[in-house]
Amino acid sequence: MRLDVPEKIMREVETADRRYGDFTSSHEGYGVLAEEVAELLEVIRLNDAESIIDEACQCAAVATRLAASMLNEATRERSGCAS
Repeated sequence: MRLDVPEKIMREVETADRRYGDFTSSHEGYGVLAEEVAELLEVIRLNDAESIIDEACQCAAVATRLAASMLNEATRERSGCAS
């Protein structure tokens, strides 16, 4: 059964949160996001629709996790962000 896109993204977020927790900084989140975007570009070049959906959802999940991590004051401080 194929999941709808928002549900697929939230499952990715929940799995990664359980496994890794918050990003320690915005820089860590960016590194993970850059890796996912590179993987998305690879499957776009292959014209593989299902893989594009999967990788796009993974990119969205990482961006969601990064935004959520930035709500943590310690993560903001480690990222050099002003309060």
